[in-house]
Amino acid sequence: MQPILNSAALFRCSLCRGRMTAGETSLRCDAGHDFALSKKGYVDFCPAARAGAYDDDLFDSRSRFIAGGFYEELIERLRTLLDRYAPAGPVLDAGCGEGSFLKAILPDPSARACLGLDLSRPGVQRAARGGGGWLWAVGDLSRLPLAEGSMAAILNILSPANYPEFRRVLLPGGAVLKVVPGERYLQEVRALARDRLRRETYSNERVLQLFKEKFELLETEEICSTYPLTPSQAADLIAMTPLTQGIEKEQLDLAALTKVTIHLHILAGRPR
Repeated sequence: MQPILNSAALFRCSLCRGRMTAGETSLRCDAGHDFALSKKGYVDFCPAARAGAYDDDLFDSRSRFIAGGFYEELIERLRTLLDRYAPAGPVLDAGCGEGSFLKAILPDPSARACLGLDLSRPGVQRAARGGGGWLWAVGDLSRLPLAEGSMAAILNILSPANYPEFRRVLLPGGAVLKVVPGERYLQEVRALARDRLRRETYSNERVLQLFKEKFELLETEEICSTYPLTPSQAADLIAMTPLTQGIEKEQLDLAALTKVTIHLHILAGRPR
């Protein structure tokens, strides 16, 4: 709870965009809007938001899968890009889920302010477990509860983006590091669920083009590796990926899912 109170200057009211100050157990804006801090260590800027489709089981599966090392190359490259383009200052993980990526990329939150934000309350609740100094908030990407020019870098990993809001909260010279799927990302899952998917193939061309329109592209990197899967890892993958949301898992032959391809593009950019 204390790290969030100490970082009150980073935040803005999600209702009126007013400046936030720290009380004993809450953040309050100049207009009197009050946001209580959970004893679990996060602040909820969207207390009236309905529960989303993602639950504890999904986030538990996601956490275990990421811990399995499948994204280690991505994590290392994001660390390198942060050191290159935003070596100091606060970092926002926009769409942090249960916080696994932020904790892995920046394992020492005493070195710089590290904020994970997501609209999923169960995800943020899980991220906040165990303390550790990271900042966690339930918030909406369409109206970030952050001060203008407060972030040195924004991580946006396999998550929707809101580029006008990203531009607003970035410091001058700040960088966005966006990770998008490549066309072969999780191709084995697509093959397994082919008959039940709306689209059998995936293209990221529109996402890449929009990023280039909104930001000066500093560099791009591509990752593509295939890894073997244990039965438990295959089950976690099916449980966590949005590809299989709405599909009865019993209809999928998990025994056939023995490997997975992680194909990703990393885009580093600055506002034009």
